Amino acid sequence: MKLRNLIAAALLFSAFSPFAGAEDMNTRIYGYINGYWEDVDDQPTLTNTGADATSKNPSEFQVPNVHLIVQSKMDQFKTYLNVYGTESDALVVNNAWVESDLHGDYLKFRIGKLYRPFGLYNEILDAVPTYIGIEPPELFDGDHLMLTRTTNAMLHGRAEMGPGFLNYALTTGNDERESSQTPYGMDVNYTIDTRWKIGSSYYNSGGYAKSLASIGTSGKSGSFGAVLPWMSEDKFSVFGGYLQYRDDHWTFQVATYAASHDATRDSAAVTSICSNAKMSTASRARFGCGGTINTNGDYDVKTSYTRLGYTFITERGNLTPYAQFDMYENKETVLDKSWGGDNEAGLADDGKFSKATLGLFYQPTYAVALKSDYSQHLQKVNGRDQNYGEVRFSFSYFWRLQ
Repeated sequence: MKLRNLIAAALLFSAFSPFAGAEDMNTRIYGYINGYWEDVDDQPTLTNTGADATSKNPSEFQVPNVHLIVQSKMDQFKTYLNVYGTESDALVVNNAWVESDLHGDYLKFRIGKLYRPFGLYNEILDAVPTYIGIEPPELFDGDHLMLTRTTNAMLHGRAEMGPGFLNYALTTGNDERESSQTPYGMDVNYTIDTRWKIGSSYYNSGGYAKSLASIGTSGKSGSFGAVLPWMSEDKFSVFGGYLQYRDDHWTFQVATYAASHDATRDSAAVTSICSNAKMSTASRARFGCGGTINTNGDYDVKTSYTRLGYTFITERGNLTPYAQFDMYENKETVLDKSWGGDNEAGLADDGKFSKATLGLFYQPTYAVALKSDYSQHLQKVNGRDQNYGEVRFSFSYFWRLQ
């Protein structure tokens, strides 16, 4: 379906309803348009034998990402649709769910395809004009997700407690389950007005899970979640905590997460990777390349981030300088992205990299966001500390129908 046809259908839906008069249904149609440019310095890389090499990276433009959002509420029911237009002109349904109040604000039920509450960013990443920074925290990077961003059902609510509110959510869904397992996630946080938010998130695969991607003779195919594509099965959990303070000027965020994987490698997939993919010497030894393939795939992932910004409020808009620091560690991943790896952690000897970022966020109006930042990636490659830079620019526009 073409995007213009989808908008027309949404307008028709907002104007007519067989179940209620227009005065009973409140429907909003809005969205985001985002353009992006990136230029990465020549960076260290590896051959498929683990030897040093250099990778040249041409600057990259993305055709503006388009999000069409339709939100509707009637009595105790609420619906939400978030459709994403990709660079290849395909339409992807990011979210499509319906929600019902079971007991006021204390308990609600949501079902469909939804972003799970998990930390500070998972539910708001599409709303680019609303937060400082361009790239997501590393646990939500598509090359090394710690868990799937979406799930299918949620019980959630909030209760007044002292000076603030206790917010809670329990989720489950198809996720990456192998067969009849029941994966589940939880997020609990406490908020005081709009300033303070402190919370914790947990996820458990509920048993063995399988990768959403596959390994073939030419690399991976399909979507990519938390389970690496060379695993025949993987049982894992993720746990972390976060803190946020926001006022008219300051934004401060800090979070840390860890995942533990009880996994088994598929020997045929690993053999293919050893023969074709770019891997560090440490990864080749870990997998048993050139000898007996090691099928014990148990590993841990650790990540943390800090974000700090200060907003200057002027007659010509808001100007926010910001600083970020991200750390990510995953010894299991390989360098070659085309085989399901990650060219950041997979490049490092110990699977660890850090990224320091300085940036500027300018909002001439509430609907427009201009962002530019510069990052330095730091990791150890073949026993030597190495680094490379990366500059990014993002333009975002929020629109809505009156």
